Amino acid sequence: MKSATPSSETNRHGQKIMGQAYQVIGAIASEAGLFEHPDVQSALDYFSKNRYREDFLPFSLRPESNVNRKFETIKKSTSGDS
Repeated sequence: MKSATPSSETNRHGQKIMGQAYQVIGAIASEAGLFEHPDVQSALDYFSKNRYREDFLPFSLRPESNVNRKFETIKKSTSGDS
């Protein structure tokens, strides 16, 4: 009978993917000035544990006035509107 646990090679591969996701999320959030946002921290925490959680997605930012102002600033600067 085949084991239900992933092989050590599969587990190492999954850990690398989770580590890469952690780094990408951290870098993008930092660049956007959102690194300390609780939802970003929640995502970083999730990816640091290397465990799948069925209820993690859908993931969306909770509204915070500071986050919304930054998003509006980004939208205006990238749309060319002044």
